[in-house]
Order: sequence, then C-alpha cells, then structure tokens
Amino acid sequence: MNPFKICPKCAYTWKTRDEFLEDPFVCLVGFQFNFKEAESGYFLFNHILEDDRCDTTLMVPVEPFLSLNKGPMFNEIKFGSEECEGHCKNVSDLSLCSVECKNAIARKIMQDFSRCKIR
Repeated sequence: MNPFKICPKCAYTWKTRDEFLEDPFVCLVGFQFNFKEAESGYFLFNHILEDDRCDTTLMVPVEPFLSLNKGPMFNEIKFGSEECEGHCKNVSDLSLCSVECKNAIARKIMQDFSRCKIR
C-alpha cells in the first residue's frame, strides 16, 4: 500500500490520511482552489518539527478528504459568479462559504483540521 503523504523536505512518511490529520506537527495554512470543474484543488499544510528541521509547506489534493464530507456534494465551481463570496481569492482565507460550489465543500471539510499557531 502506498503511503498517504511523504514530506518532500525531511522524508517523514504518513501511512494514512488519519495519521496525517492527527499529527500535531501538521497544520492547515491554506486552500488553493482549482478553476477546473474536474479537479478540487489543494489543501496547504505546514510540517513543523520541534527542532525546526523541516518547516516546509505540503500540498495535498482535496480528493482524498472528500469522504469526510457529510453533506451534499456540489460539482460546479462558482468562483467569480455573482453569488461567489470571494474566499478563494486569498489562499490563507480558511473561512466557510455558503455558496453551493465544489470549493465550498473543501472549505467545509477543512474546518476540522488543525490550524497553525503563530510562533
């Protein structure tokens, strides 16, 4: 079985999605949406080790997290439409979005991820 994620800087390996999300040294710092309907974008996580050996940002596709969504799924991306709230314009904006949009699902899912504390 392939690991869930390998840190490109320090080569730390997370075997599963749950192991990754439970790691106290991994914290959500952003969401990079995708304009294309077929792709869901990326979550951005910082991997921080106590001795600062790593301190890098990891891009992880949203797709492996979609099963965490307990509500309806939306397939359309409404970025730039009249109903768009504009949260996706800023990668570090982790706010919820009320629009029925594929990116809003990613925003809903990430509300339970750990956030980085300012050092």
